[in-house]
Amino acid sequence: MIPRQVVLISPLGERKGVRFAYRVTLEDGRTVKARHFGSEAAARRALELQAGLDEAFVPAVAQDGPVLVEQWIEGVPLSDLDAAARIDEAGDLLGRLHCTPLGMLDPLVTATRRWREAAESDLALLGGTSGLAARDVEALRTEIARRDPGEAPTVLIHKDFCIENMLIDRHGRLRIIDNEQLEIAPAGFDLGRTFHRWPMADAMWVRFLRAYRASAPADPGAMGFWKIVASLETTRVLLQRQPARLEASLALLRRFADGHCLTDLA
Repeated sequence: MIPRQVVLISPLGERKGVRFAYRVTLEDGRTVKARHFGSEAAARRALELQAGLDEAFVPAVAQDGPVLVEQWIEGVPLSDLDAAARIDEAGDLLGRLHCTPLGMLDPLVTATRRWREAAESDLALLGGTSGLAARDVEALRTEIARRDPGEAPTVLIHKDFCIENMLIDRHGRLRIIDNEQLEIAPAGFDLGRTFHRWPMADAMWVRFLRAYRASAPADPGAMGFWKIVASLETTRVLLQRQPARLEASLALLRRFADGHCLTDLA
């Protein structure tokens, strides 16, 4: 493949810091997406994790050193109206992703310690630099400790399953783009990330979870714990790279601190 034009398309531009994505126009007229993973090993692992997924997840097609080449899909971003109509399909897709066989080398259950420790570290940082009140920090710390399940089932997770990474292709099919963060981790963390990254009405969240559970391998449990953990990580990233979106994220953490949104229903 010989490139004719290469354009950086990562939404944060150079502020993204990792896994930069480029739209590449080839000399034969085709368009692909090239993503730089920083190392050959990371790109190879990403290629392995994306192999054999449902066709809704736009696949990688080749690897060259630290660069992964992905299909370029023409389509329109999923609108809020489209999302309301296809929320059940989206929940089913995430559930089926979590059913992906992991192979013999990946644990089926893992301790939650590293996620709890990361959350407590994020909480200390946010309490010191973001304006999160001391009472909210303490309340969140209490909720994390009280809700920590100690261990959790692991699955293949997406880590960014949200409306921003969905589009409708030319054939009217729902497609999931930007699948570079796939990893083996607790299912609940993935759902917590989706809850934070994809704000939706309570009724839509209930529909999403119902469809998810109908196809998922098991109930991930400890929803409140994972919502807090995932939201703290995302808020810390926003503080460092996209402060314009920080306040909405802090507002959700304050709601968690007040005991809201920590069940399946909201």
